[in-house]
Amino acid sequence: MTQRLQKLKPTAVEQEDHIPSLPSLALQYGTITKEQFAHIHHLASLNERQDRPVDFSHLLLTHKFATAYQIGLLTLIQEYLIIKKRGEEFGAIAVEKGFATREDVDRALELQKKEFQQAKVKKLIGDILVESRVLTEKQKNIVLREQTFLDTQAEKIFAPEPSGKIDKNKDLRLSDYEQQFLRIKVLDKEFAASILEKGFVSVREVRIAQKIQEQAFERENHIQFLGSIMVELNYLTEEQNNLILDEQNRLKVKHKPHTHPGIRVSISPDRMEATLFIKDHSPKITIKEIKQALETTGVKYGIYPDALLQCNLDMKNTEFPVARQDFSLELIKSRRAVYHFDTGPGGAEVKKKGETLAEQNFGGDTHLKKDLFGKDIQQTRGYDLTFRCASGTRLSNDRTKAFAGKTGVPALSIEKKIYVHPFINVLEDADLKYGPLEKYAHLNISGVLTGAYPVTAGKITVREIRNAHIDAVGEVNSHIGITNSTIYAQGDIHARYIHNCRIETFGNIYVENEIIDSQIFCSGKIDSSQCRVISSALYAKQGIDIAGAGSIRTTACSLAAGTEHHILERARRIHLEIKNISQQLDALKQKWNEQDHYAKKTFQKMIELKIFHDRARNKKQKLGDEFKKKKNKLTREKSKNILTLVKNFEKRMAYSISSLKKLNTTKKKYENERALLEKKINRLEPKIQKEITELKIDLFMFFEWTRKQQNLAQIKINKNVFPGTVFKGVYSSLEVKKNLGNFTAFEQSDSKNGLQIKVRKN
Repeated sequence: MTQRLQKLKPTAVEQEDHIPSLPSLALQYGTITKEQFAHIHHLASLNERQDRPVDFSHLLLTHKFATAYQIGLLTLIQEYLIIKKRGEEFGAIAVEKGFATREDVDRALELQKKEFQQAKVKKLIGDILVESRVLTEKQKNIVLREQTFLDTQAEKIFAPEPSGKIDKNKDLRLSDYEQQFLRIKVLDKEFAASILEKGFVSVREVRIAQKIQEQAFERENHIQFLGSIMVELNYLTEEQNNLILDEQNRLKVKHKPHTHPGIRVSISPDRMEATLFIKDHSPKITIKEIKQALETTGVKYGIYPDALLQCNLDMKNTEFPVARQDFSLELIKSRRAVYHFDTGPGGAEVKKKGETLAEQNFGGDTHLKKDLFGKDIQQTRGYDLTFRCASGTRLSNDRTKAFAGKTGVPALSIEKKIYVHPFINVLEDADLKYGPLEKYAHLNISGVLTGAYPVTAGKITVREIRNAHIDAVGEVNSHIGITNSTIYAQGDIHARYIHNCRIETFGNIYVENEIIDSQIFCSGKIDSSQCRVISSALYAKQGIDIAGAGSIRTTACSLAAGTEHHILERARRIHLEIKNISQQLDALKQKWNEQDHYAKKTFQKMIELKIFHDRARNKKQKLGDEFKKKKNKLTREKSKNILTLVKNFEKRMAYSISSLKKLNTTKKKYENERALLEKKINRLEPKIQKEITELKIDLFMFFEWTRKQQNLAQIKINKNVFPGTVFKGVYSSLEVKKNLGNFTAFEQSDSKNGLQIKVRKN
């Protein structure tokens, strides 16, 4: 049908709802110029006057205005427009007959467009409506019979070619990556025809490979060559694949190193996030290879900073996000949040219970933004990050205001959560005897904070911290020091000394005397110019300033500046928390699958027993009928044998019925257990999904926060550093070989070796 339609004569007047022909599409997508378009139109007019059929694809090819795969691309788009037009007419008839509503048809047309844009699959609207159970197969056929797409109506389908006029079709603005996929798909059609002609593979094997190719693009936006897929499936040898590619002049394209063989980029279905996967035991991956993989995939926007990508590689992460686009900032701007308290780290204004803390104005929620590929999209989705209510706050019913749920100091965290911190003064040690402390309170402890209970607080001011596990929204201030503790904070850390601790904070680290046997990760600066570091690892995004590092008798220190270790450690903990939350639900789902498997297996046994029973009954019936007919002619011995056989079949039937009853009881037991598990899953799943979503929002906000912060790969040493100490920047490292003093180590570009750690005297 399509080939016949291509050769029809264009009419004299172009109408708005007409389908453009190949030259129009070629002009629209930049394949030909306006002069070439006018030339093709002139040739078509000559053919028309000579009563010869107009074959635009032949004209474009013979005049070398377009290649075979470009024409294939344009034909594919044209076929979609034809199907779309037919779908609109189909929908109008279905609505007129009362088979479907206008909303059903619009939804089906939108789904049809998405199917084409995502996987270039041309799906008929009738099939979509049947699959979604809007129409029955019978109703679909009734509508199809009323549709008339004969050659006499072709003038209503194809538009004429007025000189130089470009058809503006906003539904089909293809990205460079989509066009690349279409070009490869057209070339792979020729590839498939060649390997079939040579007898290398069967038609079935080609179809399987094509299905895999489409699914890879549809689900992950991942382009794969048909030949590569067939080699992986062992349908083709590498030599056969290269032979056909060489015939197509594609061998160079095939072997062009688009991406490192050990990495793969996966795109989310909404095209707003890209994730990198590194195969196990792959050779060392570099930033350049990641960028090349993103470029090949077509990702242009939302790419994370190099420091973040490099740090993932240094930590040997095998799966991590490399790009992200989101509408959250647009939502924040449009809703214009107003805070009625100081959102800075030093805010100390007390708010009483019931007072308004923040309010937002819901403006227009639809935003125009580019996806990863640079394609403009309108979207209303995106995390609602104007503000989120946390401990001590509540949200109004219309979700426009946040109120204080208790009296205390309000604070806004990095993940846009509003807290209210009441004051708690402890005039003794906060230990087992004192008991657990109120969550998210500002703690002022006159004595020692011990590890009797985990502490979740706002700001903490304490004489000394020992053996504690602390999660603080604000800063942590120890007048003496911190020993054997784990601290996660969003504010600054102050102490005279830190011994045997793990500390992660978004703020700065201020230590007066020493850091020993500790790990410190911060997104601020380690600003401790009089502090000596021994047998410790320090990671600071905004630089390190200390007195000295290392000693003769202890393990060497590692000092890293400008890196993103803190945010990635935080991400690792969130992923672990998500995994732990999901475990209970996953265990229930696994049990449900087991019960479902046993129920189906039991039912299959029941079917087999029923077949066994029916066969025994039929044979018994047959023997009985034969016995009745010939009983007068049979000898006594034969009659006895027949009766014995009948009894055996009766026993089999009785055994089958007894077994069927037992199996039916067992099946019901499995089904009841499955139903109970399903109830538990349905009850538990919304709560768990909500918790996971909250954690994912936190993770997203942390990455967005760090994207905007400065990286400073600079380490200042005010006194001495011992040999063995390792300095690390974002891209390079340097091990100290001899005693050094009073210098600054920084990362600088070298004309020969790229970025290197350099040392300069203070």
